[in-house]
Amino acid sequence: MKYLKLVLLVQLGVLSAAAQDVLWIAGNFSFFDNREYFNPYVDDQTIFGSRAYGYAGFSLNGNNDFAVGVDFLYEFGSRGELRQPDLILYYHGGLKNLSFKIGAFPRYREMSMPLGLMSDTIQYYRPNIEGMSLEYTSKQFRHNVWIDWTGRQSFTKREMFRLGFSGYFSKGAFLYHHHFVMNHVAFSKNHGADEHLRDNGGYSALAGLNLSHLTGLDTLIIASGIMGSYDRLRGVYDFSWPLGWISEAEVSYKGFGLRGLYYRGGEQIIVSGDGFYRSSSYGRTDIYYARGESRVIGTVQFSLHFIPGVVDHSMSLVIRAQLDGIMPVRTEK
Repeated sequence: MKYLKLVLLVQLGVLSAAAQDVLWIAGNFSFFDNREYFNPYVDDQTIFGSRAYGYAGFSLNGNNDFAVGVDFLYEFGSRGELRQPDLILYYHGGLKNLSFKIGAFPRYREMSMPLGLMSDTIQYYRPNIEGMSLEYTSKQFRHNVWIDWTGRQSFTKREMFRLGFSGYFSKGAFLYHHHFVMNHVAFSKNHGADEHLRDNGGYSALAGLNLSHLTGLDTLIIASGIMGSYDRLRGVYDFSWPLGWISEAEVSYKGFGLRGLYYRGGEQIIVSGDGFYRSSSYGRTDIYYARGESRVIGTVQFSLHFIPGVVDHSMSLVIRAQLDGIMPVRTEK
């Protein structure tokens, strides 16, 4: 341990001498999410807690930087059951339209996927991507691909990872986006007959119109397309390929918004996704108010969930406050 500390101190000293800037970020992410569900697909629960995070590093030039820090979650009422902090440790590089990250880095603003493919509970309990991401950005097109290693194989833990990508295109009023996620669950080192390798994933592709600039509204978007998945538990059951149609719309003005979607089709089984899509018919309506400033972003939302014979509801409040800065490093000449 002493040797490791010495190596880190030497590396930091060398890098600080060569670095142009010191960068730092500190913030808080607090959430209250009450889910009154009475259906066979999703458990009812209340998620109430707060995350504090902070990390700092060096910008070696305008296109290369790295940082180290921690992200700590405290769920209210869980005194004596503290979770281990999540480590932040990554390198980021850029070249023209490309951006690359490797390490353990915050997923906030790094990816955005439909709830059917990636449940919103992941932002509460797994704040970091632990792996790599690559993104290409131009004026009308953006595409990313990433891998998130969720389980390192051991005698007690199975090897698991998620891989995904998202693409966005817009020109004038026309918009298009597609998404894909793969959930791979392999074996532990001493697996027995009760462990089976699982292949699972989901995808969506939607096209629509962004009419916001043609109205006095802040947002007016409509889109429709396909949603599908695949699932196989090797040695137990073969692949299933459910497919359905999904439509969504959103309108907002001065922070107040209304968002709705409707899915109809095969019963989706996506390990990382929202369980409501296991129903062959699912509708959702969100009524929200969002307020964003340079340092603080907050959203309060009330949602209705419609499946055959059941109407469930949920409500949430999320607030993110963040400070960041870049300080030039002075070097003697």
